[in-house]
Amino acid sequence: MADIMTSSKPGKPKPTKLGAETLTPDEQRRQFIEAAREAGASEDEAEFDAALKKIAKAKPPPANGQ
Repeated sequence: MADIMTSSKPGKPKPTKLGAETLTPDEQRRQFIEAAREAGASEDEAEFDAALKKIAKAKPPPANGQ
């Protein structure tokens, strides 16, 4: 697939087919963190572990050893 983000003019990002602007890594990080906070995400490791345990439960090993 051809790279749709290429530009013949350095310095000004070329919009993608959908019209989205190219973001720097710092802008992407900032927007991701902002969206995560709006969604109710937390940076607390204990809260993450508690949420993970609610949705991901390990299956017990089979009784017959298979």
